[in-house]
Amino acid sequence: MKIAFNIDYDYLKFTGIGRYGLELISAMMAIGEDCELWMWRNTRKTPPLIDNIEGKIKFYPFPKRITDFFLPSIRALRSKIDWLHTANGELLPSTPFVKQIAMIHDLGPFMYGHMKPDAVTNAWRKRIKNIARIADCIVVNSDSTRTDLLNFLPSLEGRVFLTPLGINHFSAASSPSDIKSHILTVGTVEPRKNIDGLLKAYSIMLEKGDLPPLVIAGMDGFRAEEYKRLPLELGIENRVKFTGYVGDRELSDLYARAYCLVHPAHHEGFGFTVPEAFTWGLPVVASNTGGLGEFFSETAWMVDPSDPESIAHGIELALDSGVTAEQEQKRQELSKELTWENCARKTLKAMKAIST
Repeated sequence: MKIAFNIDYDYLKFTGIGRYGLELISAMMAIGEDCELWMWRNTRKTPPLIDNIEGKIKFYPFPKRITDFFLPSIRALRSKIDWLHTANGELLPSTPFVKQIAMIHDLGPFMYGHMKPDAVTNAWRKRIKNIARIADCIVVNSDSTRTDLLNFLPSLEGRVFLTPLGINHFSAASSPSDIKSHILTVGTVEPRKNIDGLLKAYSIMLEKGDLPPLVIAGMDGFRAEEYKRLPLELGIENRVKFTGYVGDRELSDLYARAYCLVHPAHHEGFGFTVPEAFTWGLPVVASNTGGLGEFFSETAWMVDPSDPESIAHGIELALDSGVTAEQEQKRQELSKELTWENCARKTLKAMKAIST
């Protein structure tokens, strides 16, 4: 089986989608699959950081919209491509010469559409509906996402396959600092990450006694200014710091000096931030919903994201009890289960199921 990967995302930024795309390609190549990357000509000077990628990249000519219609068929025939994979939902026009497989990462645009700008929500709804119409095979990162997808589009039954993501790309971290200084949350400052719920929970805890400062590391997103004003309204502005976007080195320093990580998002299809914190040995407070609850319920202190009191209690447990022996054992078990090789093999199995 020969697979082409359409690089339809910014692979220079390790967002969840970009991470999934590159790690899956690497894993496919590592297990001996014949792979090809389809990329745009303006990316020639910055190829993806994938081992042994030389000679496997094919560049689209310009202009994009015209080549979208005729090039996939021509290239699939020339290279004898069996499947075309997209990580970011930008499917190419349907062609009889190659099957298409796409990952749907979550159903946020349908379930929490009000938590993004209308233009973004509408674009993603259109993209997911297009996947449902064109894709021969659809993969999802959690059973939670699969259930959500089939609730909205039940006609997809039989075309949707679970391929849990890997977490083994997080390298062994440097030793955590002996000097702890803050409670940490990492993610875009936007409604879906539940920044307001976190700030209200932190305010509740401060009423009971002193706490380490709260550091919120992430770029500004939808309604960010509203959330950045909230500490002043709650009277906790001197205890909260918004860092904005941080690079890898600064983020590592923030993890190293954190007492715990808090990830109270309303919804995640998977949630890479949680296992990243595991590599630093951090206690984690996470929502009991979506992929977070599905994969990490026994590895972290789980909370109801809709209830600031619940979030506050979770933080209290993390600070008082740290990582329990049971949580650590489950983390070790999960690290063996959630690998990119496993994701690659399940993806191949899904494609073969459709092909037969």
